[in-house]
Amino acid sequence: MIRSECLKLKNSSGLYLVFLFTLLEVLTIPIYLAFGRSSVSMTDLSLMTLLFFPLLAAILSILTFEQESLANHFQEIKANKKTSRIWLSKLVVVDLLLFFPSAMIWLITGISQGKGGEGLLIASASWLMAIFLNHFHLLLTFVLNRGGNIIVAIVEILLIVFASNKVLLGAYWCPVALPVNFVVTGGFNYLMAVVIWIVLCTLIIVSLPKNAIR
Repeated sequence: MIRSECLKLKNSSGLYLVFLFTLLEVLTIPIYLAFGRSSVSMTDLSLMTLLFFPLLAAILSILTFEQESLANHFQEIKANKKTSRIWLSKLVVVDLLLFFPSAMIWLITGISQGKGGEGLLIASASWLMAIFLNHFHLLLTFVLNRGGNIIVAIVEILLIVFASNKVLLGAYWCPVALPVNFVVTGGFNYLMAVVIWIVLCTLIIVSLPKNAIR
């Protein structure tokens, strides 16, 4: 199933979107930190890039959902007895794809700046943020239209701004703030909480009945 989902991504708009975003990061972030004269640190810059993740995840989720909708109105999924495995495969494939604009960029940046440890921590937080948003926004596609999904993404951007200013420290009810809190404070409990939210969203998606597909 995972192989099938990978083939569906070939030449897809979602694939091009992720690689375009990754290319822009690779061409700007390491170079900016290497030659920039401002006092912006790697941590501060990572918080700025996290602002784009909600919209990226929302668009990818919408494209994933609509791809299946255009394919005979979800007939393949509805006719398959392993619906949960299909959705899980879709999540895993996009999660792996999101490694590039989230984790890879900060691993490269950390190594290039001689701060591999910091780069690894930021990469972990960024990837978990991307994974959670992917799962959450795919779940939203079952109940919201495209406009509603994008509106939620905009609200998440505002929450990330608040979290970067330490307004949402300890707010475990706000999963989108947890990776930001980790970057700001270094508390690994925030990363563990994000993992719990990811598992929760995943369980809900794979447990949804077939008639939940609109």
